[in-house]
Amino acid sequence: MNETREIFALVNFIEITRECRRKLVEDVLNGNPDLFRFLYEDKNNNVRELYKKRYELKWLEMHWLKCKTLFENKDIELATRREVLKIFLRWYQRFVEAWGYKSADAFFFNAEIESLGVLIDTNQKWTAQLDQLQMSFMREAKLLDKEIEEAKRL
Repeated sequence: MNETREIFALVNFIEITRECRRKLVEDVLNGNPDLFRFLYEDKNNNVRELYKKRYELKWLEMHWLKCKTLFENKDIELATRREVLKIFLRWYQRFVEAWGYKSADAFFFNAEIESLGVLIDTNQKWTAQLDQLQMSFMREAKLLDKEIEEAKRL
Protein backbone atom coordinates (compact mmCIF):
# COMPACT_ATOMS: atom_id res chain seq x y z
CA MET A 1 0.00 0.00 0.00
CA ASN A 2 2.84 2.39 0.86
CA GLU A 3 4.53 1.60 -2.48
CA THR A 4 1.31 2.53 -4.28
CA ARG A 5 1.34 5.97 -2.64
CA GLU A 6 5.00 6.40 -3.54
CA ILE A 7 4.26 5.51 -7.18
CA PHE A 8 1.20 7.80 -7.24
CA ALA A 9 3.31 10.67 -5.86
CA LEU A 10 6.17 9.98 -8.27
CA VAL A 11 3.97 9.84 -11.36
CA ASN A 12 2.23 13.07 -10.42
CA PHE A 13 5.47 14.83 -9.44
CA ILE A 14 6.96 13.91 -12.83
CA GLU A 15 3.85 15.21 -14.58
CA ILE A 16 4.00 18.48 -12.64
CA THR A 17 7.68 18.99 -13.51
CA ARG A 18 6.89 18.19 -17.15
CA GLU A 19 4.09 20.80 -17.20
CA CYS A 20 6.32 23.40 -15.57
CA ARG A 21 9.17 22.75 -18.00
CA ARG A 22 6.71 23.05 -20.87
CA LYS A 23 5.67 26.42 -19.43
CA LEU A 24 9.34 27.47 -19.23
CA VAL A 25 9.84 26.63 -22.92
CA GLU A 26 6.65 28.50 -23.85
CA ASP A 27 7.82 31.52 -21.85
CA VAL A 28 11.16 31.53 -23.67
CA LEU A 29 9.49 31.20 -27.08
CA ASN A 30 6.73 33.72 -26.35
CA GLY A 31 8.98 36.34 -24.76
CA ASN A 32 7.96 36.33 -21.11
CA PRO A 33 8.73 39.90 -19.93
CA ASP A 34 10.99 38.87 -17.03
CA LEU A 35 12.94 36.41 -19.18
CA PHE A 36 13.15 38.85 -22.11
CA ARG A 37 14.47 41.63 -19.89
CA PHE A 38 16.95 39.25 -18.29
CA LEU A 39 18.22 37.90 -21.60
CA TYR A 40 18.13 40.93 -23.87
CA GLU A 41 16.88 44.23 -22.60
CA ASP A 42 18.23 45.56 -19.34
CA LYS A 43 21.90 46.52 -19.41
CA ASN A 44 22.26 46.84 -15.64
CA ASN A 45 23.54 43.46 -14.41
CA ASN A 46 22.00 43.88 -10.95
CA VAL A 47 18.56 44.56 -12.42
CA ARG A 48 18.95 41.71 -14.92
CA GLU A 49 19.59 39.37 -11.99
CA LEU A 50 16.41 40.63 -10.30
CA TYR A 51 14.37 39.73 -13.39
CA LYS A 52 15.99 36.31 -13.54
CA LYS A 53 15.47 35.59 -9.87
CA ARG A 54 11.84 36.75 -9.97
CA TYR A 55 11.10 34.44 -12.89
CA GLU A 56 12.98 31.58 -11.27
CA LEU A 57 11.06 31.93 -8.01
CA LYS A 58 7.71 32.13 -9.81
CA TRP A 59 8.64 29.03 -11.79
CA LEU A 60 9.70 27.08 -8.69
CA GLU A 61 6.59 28.19 -6.83
CA MET A 62 4.45 27.02 -9.77
CA HIS A 63 5.53 23.44 -9.02
CA TRP A 64 4.22 23.68 -5.48
CA LEU A 65 0.98 25.39 -6.56
CA LYS A 66 0.32 22.62 -9.08
CA CYS A 67 0.94 20.07 -6.33
CA LYS A 68 -1.64 21.79 -4.11
CA THR A 69 -4.10 21.89 -7.01
CA LEU A 70 -3.62 18.17 -7.53
CA PHE A 71 -4.75 17.49 -3.97
CA GLU A 72 -7.67 19.88 -4.21
CA ASN A 73 -8.92 18.24 -7.40
CA LYS A 74 -8.41 14.58 -6.44
CA ASP A 75 -10.64 12.63 -4.13
CA ILE A 76 -8.00 11.12 -1.86
CA GLU A 77 -8.69 9.93 1.66
CA LEU A 78 -7.07 12.06 4.37
CA ALA A 79 -4.47 9.51 5.60
CA THR A 80 -3.31 8.84 2.05
CA ARG A 81 -3.30 12.55 1.27
CA ARG A 82 -0.98 13.22 4.22
CA GLU A 83 1.44 10.48 3.20
CA VAL A 84 1.52 11.52 -0.45
CA LEU A 85 1.94 15.15 0.55
CA LYS A 86 4.95 14.20 2.70
CA ILE A 87 6.48 12.43 -0.28
CA PHE A 88 5.81 15.42 -2.53
CA LEU A 89 7.23 17.80 0.04
CA ARG A 90 10.41 15.73 0.37
CA TRP A 91 10.95 15.74 -3.41
CA TYR A 92 10.01 19.39 -3.75
CA GLN A 93 12.52 20.37 -1.05
CA ARG A 94 15.26 18.48 -2.87
CA PHE A 95 14.21 20.11 -6.14
CA VAL A 96 14.32 23.61 -4.62
CA GLU A 97 17.66 22.91 -2.93
CA ALA A 98 19.08 21.83 -6.31
CA TRP A 99 18.33 25.38 -7.50
CA GLY A 100 20.34 26.81 -4.63
CA TYR A 101 17.51 27.71 -2.27
CA LYS A 102 17.03 26.45 1.25
CA SER A 103 14.00 24.25 1.61
CA ALA A 104 12.46 26.77 4.02
CA ASP A 105 12.76 29.47 1.33
CA ALA A 106 10.12 27.70 -0.74
CA PHE A 107 7.40 28.81 1.63
CA PHE A 108 8.47 32.45 1.32
CA PHE A 109 8.67 32.57 -2.47
CA ASN A 110 5.54 34.69 -2.82
CA ALA A 111 6.85 37.38 -0.45
CA GLU A 112 10.24 37.36 -2.15
CA ILE A 113 8.62 37.60 -5.59
CA GLU A 114 6.68 40.66 -4.45
CA SER A 115 9.84 42.23 -2.98
CA LEU A 116 11.71 41.68 -6.24
CA GLY A 117 8.80 43.27 -8.10
CA VAL A 118 9.05 46.37 -5.89
CA LEU A 119 12.81 46.59 -6.53
CA ILE A 120 12.31 46.24 -10.27
CA ASP A 121 9.50 48.84 -10.32
CA THR A 122 11.62 51.25 -8.27
CA ASN A 123 14.50 50.82 -10.71
CA GLN A 124 12.19 51.41 -13.69
CA LYS A 125 10.78 54.59 -12.13
CA TRP A 126 14.24 55.84 -11.24
CA THR A 127 15.51 55.10 -14.76
CA ALA A 128 12.50 56.91 -16.26
CA GLN A 129 13.17 59.95 -14.05
CA LEU A 130 16.84 59.96 -15.02
CA ASP A 131 15.88 59.74 -18.70
CA GLN A 132 13.46 62.63 -18.23
CA LEU A 133 16.19 64.67 -16.55
CA GLN A 134 18.62 63.89 -19.35
CA MET A 135 16.04 64.94 -21.94
CA SER A 136 15.53 68.21 -20.06
CA PHE A 137 19.27 68.86 -20.13
CA MET A 138 19.40 68.09 -23.85
CA ARG A 139 16.45 70.40 -24.52
CA GLU A 140 18.05 73.20 -22.50
CA ALA A 141 21.38 72.69 -24.29
CA LYS A 142 19.67 72.95 -27.70
CA LEU A 143 17.86 76.12 -26.63
CA LEU A 144 21.15 77.60 -25.43
CA ASP A 145 22.89 76.60 -28.67
CA LYS A 146 20.10 78.27 -30.61
CA GLU A 147 20.41 81.45 -28.51
CA ILE A 148 24.19 81.46 -29.00
CA GLU A 149 23.77 81.13 -32.78
CA GLU A 150 21.26 83.98 -32.79
CA ALA A 151 23.57 86.14 -30.66
CA LYS A 152 26.47 85.47 -33.09
CA ARG A 153 24.37 86.71 -36.02
CA LEU A 154 23.78 90.06 -34.33
